[in-house]
Amino acid sequence: MARRKKRVNSDHVKLPGATNWKKLSAKLDAEKNCIIKKKVKKLQHVETSFDSPKLSKVTSISDRSQIKPLDNKRKRKTKPLIIDQLGNELSNNITHRLALDCEMVGSGKDGSENQLARVSIVNVYGDIVYDKIVLPREVVTDYRSAITGLNKEIISSKGVPFKTVQGEVAEMIRDKVVIGHDIKHDFDALEFSHPKPMIRDTAKYKPFKTLSKGNTPSLKKLCREILKKSIQEGAHDSVEDARCALQLYRMHRTTWERSLKRFKKKSKNIQAVDDEDEVSDESESF
Repeated sequence: MARRKKRVNSDHVKLPGATNWKKLSAKLDAEKNCIIKKKVKKLQHVETSFDSPKLSKVTSISDRSQIKPLDNKRKRKTKPLIIDQLGNELSNNITHRLALDCEMVGSGKDGSENQLARVSIVNVYGDIVYDKIVLPREVVTDYRSAITGLNKEIISSKGVPFKTVQGEVAEMIRDKVVIGHDIKHDFDALEFSHPKPMIRDTAKYKPFKTLSKGNTPSLKKLCREILKKSIQEGAHDSVEDARCALQLYRMHRTTWERSLKRFKKKSKNIQAVDDEDEVSDESESF
């Protein structure tokens, strides 16, 4: 008798390589999940790594005082290199954002004309990168010691020629974002200008001006209302003032920079419209 061939159910046929495909598919899925996790982790690191704290839940300017001290915020990339003539530890970490403040003495009959007497610059971490006493170019009639903390002896013994300081500061802040309070007066004393788009002036920032009903607020007021700290109780310290301006900027950096981007975009649009109008006017003859 002829043997009957056993019927095979096609549903149970094992195709060659089916097992290997399953393994390969599982491996690809695992690698894909790993890549996604790494990207998410990287994004989270970027969001939290910048030196400005998150302020999304803050409802008013006066509440934005929850900021960590500058010296403890982030590990320094470099250690202080030298001790300057004023006893400061100077860092060589010249970051893209720098905060600047100056002290001025008076010249002229009534001492009302400003003469540069001290320049202090700190980097984005609050480390001092520049701090020098300046020899005024004109006869000083008012050292304003109660405010500047300077006198004839200090300036004579530790002062550096104006031109030297002017050149060093100009070179240091070249192509940098400079932060300060009412910084126009500082640049007037230094006798050079800085590109407006590269300046962040805490005296001109609109949300800060609301604290003074639209007027220019003093740095002392901003520190008291926002940072919840007192400064300038006695003589002013240009290093402390620069650090305070830096802190105020860092607390509002995100919204500040976004508002500047919106303004720049709006300005470009306006410029484009103006250009089109000029072309259309020129194309018409009367």
